[in-house]
Amino acid sequence: MRKIFILVIALSINIVAFAQRTVHTQPTAVTCINSSNFSFGHSSPYSRTTGVGDTLVLTNILAADTPLVIYSAGVSDSGYLTGTDVWGDQGFAERYDFDNISGVDSSLVIIGVVAQFHGSVNLLSTNTVTFNAWDVGFPLVVSATTAYSGFPNDNMDSLVVPFTQLGIGVTGDTIKPFLFPVPTITLQNGFFIGYTMNYNFQTLAGDTIGLACSANGDRISPAYTVQTYIDSVLNMEGTADSAITVTDTTINVQNATQWSDGVWHDNYTNNDSISNDLAIYPIVVIGSPTSVKGVRKNNFTFFGNFPNPAVNTTNIKFSLLKNADVTVQVMDMNGRVISTITDKDLTIGEHTIPVNTSAMAAGDYLYLIHTSGGDGIASKMTVVK
Repeated sequence: MRKIFILVIALSINIVAFAQRTVHTQPTAVTCINSSNFSFGHSSPYSRTTGVGDTLVLTNILAADTPLVIYSAGVSDSGYLTGTDVWGDQGFAERYDFDNISGVDSSLVIIGVVAQFHGSVNLLSTNTVTFNAWDVGFPLVVSATTAYSGFPNDNMDSLVVPFTQLGIGVTGDTIKPFLFPVPTITLQNGFFIGYTMNYNFQTLAGDTIGLACSANGDRISPAYTVQTYIDSVLNMEGTADSAITVTDTTINVQNATQWSDGVWHDNYTNNDSISNDLAIYPIVVIGSPTSVKGVRKNNFTFFGNFPNPAVNTTNIKFSLLKNADVTVQVMDMNGRVISTITDKDLTIGEHTIPVNTSAMAAGDYLYLIHTSGGDGIASKMTVVK
């Protein structure tokens, strides 16, 4: 049984009962890692003896990787909050939306994902993950006045990758790109990016993996949107007799976990009560970066780079809803980092970061742009000579 609690929102309005995994966070020293002892309602009748190569608290995230962290789950070896765990969680996803400031439709194509995993993997492992791009499902009604904004729905594209190819290694874990076999043209109402997997926790034999995520507290978008309006109460004759105040609450699903029953749950209200961002980013290509409504993720909106193709320089355009440090990592198509650019203390509003391409050979490249708050996105650019 998962623990049940009542959420209370603004004006002390009781909304609805949700299941929660209660989180106790205890950061370790030096390595900027958050390990957590969980008292999840997601209770399990067993714990598992540590297998060969398993690790409960990761120690391979460097201070320079802040704000990316990973959360362990359980006082014993119960796995990771964003990966293989004792509860058999099957999937993890994060939502991206189109910014509504501009009325121009975005010519956006998803070509893959960039992800950063940590943990340990048995060299003989046969386990796999499936990277996915989903469209957003219809709002999920909880009560007459409460609904979730939508969960991952139809799978638009996918790629199966073995645990052994996730970039997890004894010399340090790496951010890696994974390209879909066929690029996906997204719908115009947003999409989810994430991964799913099937495994037996009792027989993982060293495969304890998790997806890195930002530290708690970086969420900018509200967890709830509350709309209050006046509705008429009709009498027997069908005319208005009185008026009542109705409050509709939309629970904004930022990231979600698919439990072992195959059902998606909102992380903040129904899973772990932390407001984090997952270290998995869509690789998108925008056809008209100077006249699109951007792709929005929490504090960060991405507009693409121009010119593209580039000869000597290209400019990455984005906007912020909160002051942040912004880092750009330019990679070849295999994920090898060629250059890193960091702009510190950027203010709220639109910005461009120039990337010098004069010394780069002709061809296609990837870049990941992310903020110190954990938001980010990846894209592809072309260099011509």
